[in-house]
Parts: sequence; structure tokens; C-alpha cells
Amino acid sequence: MDLSMSIKVNENRRSGAADDLVCRLLPAIRRQAARYARPPDVDDIVQSVCEKLLHRRPQLLKHPNPRAYALRAVITTAHDNRRTHEICLPDLTDQAGSTACATALREAQWETLRLLSQLSTGQARALILVDLDGRTIDEAATLLGVHQGTISRLRARGLRRSRDFLTQAQPA
Repeated sequence: MDLSMSIKVNENRRSGAADDLVCRLLPAIRRQAARYARPPDVDDIVQSVCEKLLHRRPQLLKHPNPRAYALRAVITTAHDNRRTHEICLPDLTDQAGSTACATALREAQWETLRLLSQLSTGQARALILVDLDGRTIDEAATLLGVHQGTISRLRARGLRRSRDFLTQAQPA
């Protein structure tokens, strides 16, 4: 047997090992995808992850913990899928002839900035990420590098202080 034949046999043996490994990891991949994605997207994410893992056979087989490698691929794929499918709302100021709407929007932005400036930095960040950007508590905690409970507490305190400022500002 010449050298090229032995290389092909070794590559086939490795690809078979990777295929078997992905098949054994498939239930865990599916469970992880179900945790991080909406039900209609789970199958698409599982398929994408399997394709990625099989495309990167050497990295999968050399990794000290292939299960962790595969589950991290699921999280990354689910995050990428969510980010690409986010709905972008149209900018309200782009509508022709809606000067009153644009003025009202600008006043609302100023009022929001005024309220946020009354809060601590952490409270303002938590409110911006969760309430204004529409992120989840988990996403905000990951972005800020703190625990989810910290974000929840900062957000609750920020909302309470904002309500207090608004009730004090309104005439009785």
C-alpha cells in the first residue's frame, strides 16, 4: 500500500470517528438547542451545528472535551440565529410630513435621558439593556459581566427610582 492510500484510510477512519461522535452527542445537542432557541428554530440549529462539527472534524476530535465543544457550538449558533432574525423597527422620524410625531419622539428621548441621568450607572445600564433595547436579563448580565440577580435588582431599583421621580414631578 502506498503512502497516499494510507493517508486516505486514516482520514476515513477519523471521519468515521467524528460521525460516530456527533451521532452520540446528537441528543445533548438537541436538548441544548431546545434551551436556547424557539421551537421552530431548533431543527435548523441542530442541523447547522452538526454541519459545523463535521466540517471541523480535526478540532472536534482533538478537543479535550468534545461534548463541551459541541454544546458551545449550539450556543454560538443559536445566538447567531437570533441576531440574524431580529426584527428591526422602522425609524419613526423617516415618515414624510410627520413633524409633530418627530417632535414628540424627540421629547420622549430627552425625558428618557433626563430620567436615566437621575439613576446610578448600574441602574441606568440595566434599564437601557432590558427595557429600552429589549434584551433578556441573562443577555444583559452577560454583556455587563455580572450575575442575573444583580441585573434584576439594579433594574427593579432603577424602575422604582424612575417612578418616584415621575410622581414627584407631576402636580398633585
